[in-house]
Amino acid sequence: MKIKQILATLALSALIPALASAATTPKYSAANIFSASSTVDLIPTTSGSGNVYGIKCIFPSTASGASVRITTTVDGAASTNFVLDPTNLERESSGAGQFTSGWLVFDIPFSTSIHIQMDNNVLGTASINCWATWVKN
Repeated sequence: MKIKQILATLALSALIPALASAATTPKYSAANIFSASSTVDLIPTTSGSGNVYGIKCIFPSTASGASVRITTTVDGAASTNFVLDPTNLERESSGAGQFTSGWLVFDIPFSTSIHIQMDNNVLGTASINCWATWVKN
């Protein structure tokens, strides 16, 4: 019986450092873009591994013609992007309020780095607020 207890203790002591290193730190980033032909960081370049889980953007009710391009660069590789156009989004307050994307759910794992930017070059001018939820291991 003692041998089983010793082996269990050894197995547990070997497992604890592995569990501690697997712990993640939740992150929440926010950015605002409000002038034409500008780019801002939603998640500045960070090192390490983790995962991006969601992005949400809100446009003012007067955002006709203003869109935002979200660009993701994962592990320093080629960037991918998509454009959020408020005219395709739901409006708050019975059709007279802000345009909102709601939380767009993602699963963007990264091993060495992540960088997410907001860009409204040639996409109109409006005060656009975006948030990202992610974890860093």
